[in-house]
Amino acid sequence: MDGPPGRRRRIRVATGAAVAALLVAGSAAVALSGGGFGDGSGTRTAASDPSARTARVIRTDLSNSRTLEGTLGHGAATTVRGGGEGRITWLPSSGTTVTRGKTLYRVDDRPVPVLYGDLPLYRTLRAVNTVGRDVRVLADNLLALGYAIGPQPAPGRTVVPMPAGPGPGPRSGSGAGSEDHPAGRPEKNTAGRNDAPDGKPSPEGKSGSAGGTASAGKNASAGQSAPAAPVSAPVRVEQGDAVLTTDLINAVKRWQTAIGAPATGVVDPHDVVVLTGPMRVESLQAQVGDPADGELLKATATGKAVTVPVEAGDAGGIARDQHVTVHLPDDSTAAGRVASVSTAAEAEGDDSAPKVDVLVTFEDASKVKRFDAGPVQVEFVGETRRHVLAVPVTALLALREGGYGVQLSRGRLIAVTTGLFAKGQVEVSGAGLAEGARVVVAS
Repeated sequence: MDGPPGRRRRIRVATGAAVAALLVAGSAAVALSGGGFGDGSGTRTAASDPSARTARVIRTDLSNSRTLEGTLGHGAATTVRGGGEGRITWLPSSGTTVTRGKTLYRVDDRPVPVLYGDLPLYRTLRAVNTVGRDVRVLADNLLALGYAIGPQPAPGRTVVPMPAGPGPGPRSGSGAGSEDHPAGRPEKNTAGRNDAPDGKPSPEGKSGSAGGTASAGKNASAGQSAPAAPVSAPVRVEQGDAVLTTDLINAVKRWQTAIGAPATGVVDPHDVVVLTGPMRVESLQAQVGDPADGELLKATATGKAVTVPVEAGDAGGIARDQHVTVHLPDDSTAAGRVASVSTAAEAEGDDSAPKVDVLVTFEDASKVKRFDAGPVQVEFVGETRRHVLAVPVTALLALREGGYGVQLSRGRLIAVTTGLFAKGQVEVSGAGLAEGARVVVAS
């Protein structure tokens, strides 16, 4: 495709309505001058002209693809933010690939490792029998890292959360405090887990929703004998949940020892970074010595991908897992698939239309290993019609009676029904129209 390298190019698929408008505007010289078709035949002056151009009726596959400009790289970047107190004491270099269990950065010389998941840790996990999907993230990652986490209560069971404060150690076993409870899950607060029985925050300043438990009270924290601590109501284990059992807490301690962190068995949201999978550090947003509670770095997926900005109004026909063809800088092609379509539309300027980003990944990564970044074109295939009769769009005549017709090279006029318009061709069908026949086309 000609044009300066920096110039944006777009090939749009003409809709049937647009083609119809062009035909009506340009068919005055070839429109029928008489009445209706009657038996579907007729004549026109152009047919007897030996210089009239013709084309064959062909049988072919048609698809209304469109080609849009994109950028080859590693896809959209994710911003990683730190949290809590402390200062950054180590950061990775740009281009580093980070995987599960590896340290992403250090705060006060304490490692902050990567876990995989779709849900970030949003509360401190410390109390036995805390239930939730965030506990599932922790359990799944420790299991994937090779730590034995013990059995988990099955969905449908109920467990009784234990006091979260210091005091006598929890009972051993995978589900201390578990019991069958037919009443189901108790009433929840706005955070989605149980408060202490009186609905007030625990003496530690955290509501029961942060750990799913009540506190043991001040006497226990002072090392004195405490009265029996209140216990939260039983909590039902739902599908997708996990339970912070004593076995899981012990696994946390072994993991913390292995990575050089204090073996407390407690995991705070700021102790880990939850990513969706392996990531590549694209750029650093902070430097050693900065406070930890800010933007630290940007990371992308490790594999090559293409980002295609698409006007929000044109993105309706693009769906996840849709197959595409990527035209690479050396004129070769590679098969791809739509990985995601963003839901946030942004405009580049006041006068530009809002656009969404379409992320395309490659089915064979080796096809693009020789390219690091650059402009590419992505062909999106829409509707496909196979083994249909087709003629050039310029063979269609706008009929006075409505609809379209084509004229055979010997003069006969045939009313046709149009189907898919694609790349200058149109699907047609009509009585007396056959593959190989020659039709008159506009010059």
